[in-house]
Amino acid sequence: MRRLGIAVPGSLAILLIAGLATGAGATPLLSSPLLWATVDQCTSAASGDVVGLRASMPGTGRRDERMYMRLRLQYRAPSGVWRYVKGADSGLIDAGSARYVSRQAGRDFHLAAGSASGTVLRGKVVFDWRVGASTIHHAQRLTTADREVGAGASPPGYSAARCTLS
Repeated sequence: MRRLGIAVPGSLAILLIAGLATGAGATPLLSSPLLWATVDQCTSAASGDVVGLRASMPGTGRRDERMYMRLRLQYRAPSGVWRYVKGADSGLIDAGSARYVSRQAGRDFHLAAGSASGTVLRGKVVFDWRVGASTIHHAQRLTTADREVGAGASPPGYSAARCTLS
């Protein structure tokens, strides 16, 4: 299995794993800098628009736990309220074993050309750490900018909080 995590300095990785694996609780896990979501693609083209979302979640160091993400695209309605884009839902993604320091996963959402022109979009990601069918930890994050995207960004390294398609 390929590790999809971001590079973390060795001493920080050891502290994170030690703190999480020894029952330090959800607080360090849920406040971890390795827990984030970002827009990693915002492309308008005649053939269709693409908005990519990518997320990272820290592992707990426990082999018996698995990490899951659900990435959803939202748009800002004229009223200012954020609503979900119909059909722009990744469903539950198995991000892998929680034994790793962190894991990343992402999805590209393809929209009809011009259908979201001028609309402000963002992502909302739900994170679950599970043992079997039981959720041990749960978190949600909105997309933010300036994240270290492991793969899939277009252009490479692209990270934004929001996307406005032209």
